[in-house]
Amino acid sequence: MISGFGFGILSLIVTKFSHKHSSHFYFLHSWAIAAGTWGSTSFYNLDLSNIDFTGSLLANSDFRASNFYRTCLKGVKGLDRARLDDRYIDLTNYKVQKLLIDGKSKDKEFSNLNLQGAYLRSADMRYFNLRGTNLKGADLQDADLRHSILVGAQVTGVNFTDADLTGICIEDWHVNSKTCFARVKCDYVFRKLDKKGETIEQYPVGRYFEKGEFEALFQEVEEVVELVFKEGVNWRALSFTFRKFQLEDDGLGLELKGVEQRGDLWVVKVTHKEGVLRQQVEQRVGEIYDMIKGLIAVKEPQINKLLDIAADQAGALKEANKRSFGNSFYITGSTITNLAGSGEINYDEAASKIRSFVANCSEPEQSQKLVQNLLEQFQNQSVAISVDKQAELIEQLILTEAKKDPFFKQFVVQQGQQIADGMVESAIASAIRAAHSQLI
Repeated sequence: MISGFGFGILSLIVTKFSHKHSSHFYFLHSWAIAAGTWGSTSFYNLDLSNIDFTGSLLANSDFRASNFYRTCLKGVKGLDRARLDDRYIDLTNYKVQKLLIDGKSKDKEFSNLNLQGAYLRSADMRYFNLRGTNLKGADLQDADLRHSILVGAQVTGVNFTDADLTGICIEDWHVNSKTCFARVKCDYVFRKLDKKGETIEQYPVGRYFEKGEFEALFQEVEEVVELVFKEGVNWRALSFTFRKFQLEDDGLGLELKGVEQRGDLWVVKVTHKEGVLRQQVEQRVGEIYDMIKGLIAVKEPQINKLLDIAADQAGALKEANKRSFGNSFYITGSTITNLAGSGEINYDEAASKIRSFVANCSEPEQSQKLVQNLLEQFQNQSVAISVDKQAELIEQLILTEAKKDPFFKQFVVQQGQQIADGMVESAIASAIRAAHSQLI
């Protein structure tokens, strides 16, 4: 009886001062909490998903539940004196407790923590470091995440409805079709962190997102696989690869959704049918891409035969015979001629150079040579001598190629403004801006 009484007193003392969280008392604190929960309310191994505990007194309860998916703990008291574990969420972490209870935290360091399914509606999480943090399925409706770092964060299934995401860093974050960006407020984001941990590469450049633009860009509608190319991309081979998938659906339901440059890497985003494994997508795309890239190196007509598009192209050119091409040019067969009739250029040749320039925009020296060569050809062949005519012709080439090739269109939509802003003002810079504004 004396021992039991003494242990009970010790339990009360340690739990009363447990908010100090001294490591010296950790062992005693754990035993005191365990003793204090004997015979008290127990939630052990229960599923507490979507339960609202707002304002509840949880001291001395056994709170080792199996699931805390979007469980509301706002304003609860005594959670630090309840028996907890970290099976589902890092609930034994004191600052996690404070964030869930108060909806804010003076300590902004939350990197590499487990906050999956956390109920954080209207939470103040400005300038939080959430690098590598697991936020899968969290409820962040109306939360303020301005200037938070979400590098490598798991945000699949997160509800960001009405949240403020202005200035967040999204490098390598993981979203999926269940991540909800409805009505988010966001003026701009940062694509990267530098070596000092500072945010860089603001997007969009020189402007803010229009209303609904962020949601349109980042809301995934299906399962997405990111294919990473470490040694550059053969754009022609990649375009033919997805054309082949369109013509010969092999049950994967693959569709190209976009491309993004991350440092020296190119990331191609691909959607697939539900139930298809990521490994299947990576293997199949890799096989076809490598095969077509090899064929391009040998002989281009073999690709046309493989995809059965030679006849389609010939028919399209025949139908396009002598059609207008902008205000100052027309096409006869595959030849672009100015209305004055004093100069002409082959469409495929000009389009190929435009696509090569766009594909090599990350290599300034090479891209500058391509631009100079194309503009000189326009002048030498008298097809477009003035800067205005050159800009008009290049714009029409970009728009026509974008109409024929969804991959090229997506690339211009995502990268066009950035490419133009990084160039010296010229006919091609003006053309890219004009084409970009018509495609978005």
